[in-house]
Amino acid sequence: MEGFKRFEKKNIEKILLDNFIDLMPSFYEMESSFLSGIYKRYGDIESGNIVIFFARDLHLEILRKREIDLNFNLSLDEFWNNHKNIVQKKKTIITIAKSTGLPRETARRKIISLIETKHIKKTEKNTIFWEPDSKSKDSYIKIIEEQINSLSKFIFQQSRFFSLNIPLSKIEKEIKNNYSFFWYHYLNSQLEYMKLWQLQFKDLEMLLIGLQTLIQGIKDIQNSSKLRNLDSFFTSKIIKSINSFNVKNAGISATSVSEVTSIPRANCIRKLEKYIKMKTIEKDPVNKRYHLVPSQVRYAPSLTNPLLDGIKNTVDIFSEFSSIILKSLNKNK
Repeated sequence: MEGFKRFEKKNIEKILLDNFIDLMPSFYEMESSFLSGIYKRYGDIESGNIVIFFARDLHLEILRKREIDLNFNLSLDEFWNNHKNIVQKKKTIITIAKSTGLPRETARRKIISLIETKHIKKTEKNTIFWEPDSKSKDSYIKIIEEQINSLSKFIFQQSRFFSLNIPLSKIEKEIKNNYSFFWYHYLNSQLEYMKLWQLQFKDLEMLLIGLQTLIQGIKDIQNSSKLRNLDSFFTSKIIKSINSFNVKNAGISATSVSEVTSIPRANCIRKLEKYIKMKTIEKDPVNKRYHLVPSQVRYAPSLTNPLLDGIKNTVDIFSEFSSIILKSLNKNK
């Protein structure tokens, strides 16, 4: 039992904050890929957020099969059969808006659009639900396997701090074998994460674009400082080390942001300018590249700059999820 307590949320949260520069890049890369994929599939992240709401509840209904059959197969291999035998409950627009953080009218418009594009379905009794298209089975499985791989890398890095010595392949296998269990919790964490930033920015493209500057900002200082925790990321010493860079690849260009996210370059520039007004990034007047300014993130008032609290709340949300997976891996190692 004592060993089990090692994987409590508070311990994982401390490890992520104390080793922010080493552990969180894999998380931010995972989120960048996840959100970019949503943007590409559904046309905007807000619509994808609604699909995730329905997908999460589908996995919950599958998971509840264990209430009457302890041996019910929750694996990725069985997901296609499982979801066809689930009767999904009716959802109200108010519930969807509350879970996603979207205004009610926005949620209503997005749902209508998703029905028109056949990303979600509507029955004759006006029950709205999501299920993956049978014609898209191969592409769905490919997307999920990529997401599992990305998630497993993040979990693998954390596991090393607990000396679990579990190979990446075993983590992937564990997630696939209990797919609906883990994916319910994963999508629930994603919903919390997107709602957090939806309420902060009122625009989830800002989140995806901001992730690119944060990823690059951490890369720019990873090899130039021995300090690894979140607080040290925002210290003046690190700022000096960033300012000492005299290389063309420091920072990130609007073109690069657009290529990674698939968001039009003009939109990227406009939203990067918003970050400049928030004083969290700067634009080099010579090479036109954008640089994160961590000291501004640390000291700016939370009302005008919610990034520091947002970063800490993000760690809080995903520490809970990491705890669930690490406990399972420790039990089955």
